[in-house]
Amino acid sequence: MMAATEHDGTEAASEHYSITVTGAAAGGTIGYRRLALVCEGGGQRGIFTAGVLDSFMHHNFFPFRTMVGVSAGAQNISAYACGARGYARHAILRYTTQRAFFDPLRFARGGHLIDLDWYFDALHSEVPLDLQLAQHRLDGGSLYVCASRCDNLAAEYLPFHTERLPHAIKASSAIPLFYRGGVSIDGVDYWDGGVSDALPVEAAHARGGDCIVVVRTLPHSADQAQLKLPRNLRHQRLQQTAAMVETHLQSYSAARSFINNPPEAVTVIEIAPTKPLRSRLLGSKLEALRHDYRIGLHCGRTFLDGVAGRLHHRPAH
Repeated sequence: MMAATEHDGTEAASEHYSITVTGAAAGGTIGYRRLALVCEGGGQRGIFTAGVLDSFMHHNFFPFRTMVGVSAGAQNISAYACGARGYARHAILRYTTQRAFFDPLRFARGGHLIDLDWYFDALHSEVPLDLQLAQHRLDGGSLYVCASRCDNLAAEYLPFHTERLPHAIKASSAIPLFYRGGVSIDGVDYWDGGVSDALPVEAAHARGGDCIVVVRTLPHSADQAQLKLPRNLRHQRLQQTAAMVETHLQSYSAARSFINNPPEAVTVIEIAPTKPLRSRLLGSKLEALRHDYRIGLHCGRTFLDGVAGRLHHRPAH
């Protein structure tokens, strides 16, 4: 059963997801000059995002002029830019569930926990994306992949390029410790973008977005309390890990503040699960992945039936 409220900014809610509008246009027509899309990472939890974006593609809904993705969110947003409905779902269900990708025993022996080399080579050879089509569909719009520099943990937003996009997504997905060594692009080593900017809403705003649709894989209620450092971490020989976690927490907190209280004349539309998804970062059961995909599909349809009809483009003066 659907429930709709206005006093708290929640436009639609169900047992499984919520769609919340905050900022300039909460409660009325949602005017914008540049519509942006941000997709959070989350490993296999990205199957929820795949469902949302597959709903968008099924209804030919592609109005975004700025798109920013992180890790699994970057993979999802790239498939969306290509108009490849079902691609992200297939990639997660078919490839991330294989031992060649996720192998704790290999990790215990000193190898990668997640083998991104195998994963991206398999996707490229068996189900390549049509990046020329993405370039055509973007038609003056922009797509960025967020990755974290290994040397100073600064976030970098790598722009769309047909030759470099797969490598940028790989860099954005290189979870520290799980994929050993990071990914090098033009002499710079990168880790997962979630280290430095897990929710790049401010980056989308800085690149012109005044109405930002954010697709989450964590519930709206998720906060730093769920991500606190162990008390003894600073006293172990894990200073680099501690620095990464601190950077993540700070950027996550700043993004949450932006979503809850956007700047003047900015609207944020957050699409999020209402409770933790059944799927996990890694090692999810197929049943859980299929369940969360269906939830994403339904959530995407709800967005299109409700909030999307309130969107109104205002030409720049």
